[in-house]
Amino acid sequence: MKGHIRNKIDESIGRLDEHTEEILVVKEFLIEFDYATKYLSRLLKVRSFIMYLLFFKKAYFEEGLSEITVRLADLGENLLSDLGQPMSGDVVKRGISDLVHLNIIEKSIAKPGQINVYKVKLPSQIKFVQECIAKDLDFKEKIFDDTRTDYYTNPLSRLKILQRDDYKCFYCLRELSKEDFFLDHIKPRAFGGRNYKSNLLASCKSCNTKKNASNSQDFLLQNYRACLLTQREFTRQTNMLQNLVDEYNKINE
Repeated sequence: MKGHIRNKIDESIGRLDEHTEEILVVKEFLIEFDYATKYLSRLLKVRSFIMYLLFFKKAYFEEGLSEITVRLADLGENLLSDLGQPMSGDVVKRGISDLVHLNIIEKSIAKPGQINVYKVKLPSQIKFVQECIAKDLDFKEKIFDDTRTDYYTNPLSRLKILQRDDYKCFYCLRELSKEDFFLDHIKPRAFGGRNYKSNLLASCKSCNTKKNASNSQDFLLQNYRACLLTQREFTRQTNMLQNLVDEYNKINE
């Protein structure tokens, strides 16, 4: 869906002769929003993440400025407690403190009777997000230019899958060695899955046995629920899995 939205924006830009600048601004906003939901959600707790989105929306969508003034009460109206009531000022303050501590927003202390000024960083300006983007690009480079070569039966090719997956089981992140690892098919061979690079994952013996021919995404979720992965790790592995699936589907088109 994200790619479809971007393609539609590109088509619109290609068709119009005027207002191109405004459309590009919208496109950049959507890309930054994508970075926030894909990467920043791994770093922040739910309430802090929602609070950032409120800051981000007000700054870059409503006002078009990185520096904004906003009342805590206004933020609280958009954050509801478990009882469905507006969030208390103390909770909002703690959320803002978390964002300031992580250097995601900067707060200028206002004089008595004045509203605080906040400088909101774009997701792409946040160090953690930059690191995530770099890792994803590196991972994609490792699976791009894939061929129909058999990576499953050739010993040297098998090692390339292990290296790509950082010598860890893709499903539980257990450390693996060259002498003790398995390869798992994302699309099982029983359902026509091929031995292509983009259809193979490094796996430990335990995960390889338990997963068998089940769905890779479902198995990742099962390991997450069993506390073998943190929420951040589960999100990262899910994104990498989708990159592989997309590449495999592209080869088979």
